[in-house]
Amino acid sequence: MPKLRRQSSVFSSTLVILLLLVVSSCNKSAGTAAPQKVTGPAAAVATNSYTGEGKVVAMDPKRPSIEIDHHEIKGLMPAMKMEFYVKDKTMLSGLKAGDLIDFSIDNGVGGIVITKITKKISISP
Repeated sequence: MPKLRRQSSVFSSTLVILLLLVVSSCNKSAGTAAPQKVTGPAAAVATNSYTGEGKVVAMDPKRPSIEIDHHEIKGLMPAMKMEFYVKDKTMLSGLKAGDLIDFSIDNGVGGIVITKITKKISISP
C-alpha cells in the first residue's frame, strides 16, 4: 500500500505543477500584441519612440544638436524645421548640411532626443 500512496502523491504533485504552469502562461500576453497606451501618472514618465526623415540644415557638435527640415513625424508633430539634441555627438560625424537622413527620436521626461541617424544614399543620375 505505501508504494501506491507514493505513486499517487507523485502524480498529484505533477498534476498541480502542470496546472500552475498552464495558469501562469495564460496570463502572459502574446508577443504580437500591440503595446498598451500608458495613462495616468505613469504617462508622465513614459518614453515614446518615433521615426522621421528629413534634410540636415545645420549641426552644433558642442551642444550636441542638429537642425532638421523634417517631414511629419506621425503621432508627434507636423512637418517643420527644428533643432533637436542628439544622444551622442559622434552621431553627427560624416553628416553635412543638405544630407537626407532617417532618424529615430525618443520623447520622454528629458525632452525630445535623437537616438539614431542614418544618412540616406543619394543616387545621382
